[in-house]
Amino acid sequence: MTVQQQSIERSWQAIDALDFSRIKAKLLHGQSAHWSLESLADAEAGYRRFLKLAAKYPDAPVVPGEQVDAFWHAHIVDTRRYASDCERIFGHVLHHDPYVGIDGPQDEVRLRGLAEASAQLGKREFGLKPTTAAYCAISGEERSMQSPAPTGAKAAYCAIAQGVVSPQ
Repeated sequence: MTVQQQSIERSWQAIDALDFSRIKAKLLHGQSAHWSLESLADAEAGYRRFLKLAAKYPDAPVVPGEQVDAFWHAHIVDTRRYASDCERIFGHVLHHDPYVGIDGPQDEVRLRGLAEASAQLGKREFGLKPTTAAYCAISGEERSMQSPAPTGAKAAYCAIAQGVVSPQ
């Protein structure tokens, strides 16, 4: 086994060892209670796969689906723990670009391309089946006029991208 393979294996073991019990408790609490135990388990498993892809392919921009992205956000909010976990896994903080895909049609195309490339990595590494996932955003005007999850709001943009699901 090469030094690089050993490093990736150590990173993946560190990812498997992460304890997300507090994050899951937070997501199930209060206003975030729209999560079910099943959707939370799916998001956690997807987040671990996302971290593993980011560890193995540091030069590839890996794009998570919306559910995994929400779980990532919950990890990021615990700033000290997130920084510590990232340092242990990657040797640096894994930064998040929350603006991918929001700058019009060309950026949506870029998001779809990144999502497709991420799906292909997931398929190759984990044998995941492709599925369709939507990445949508509410326009700033509608967001400011309504609560966090407005019903009937029109999306400022919507990008459909290939995603992945676990093998059945």
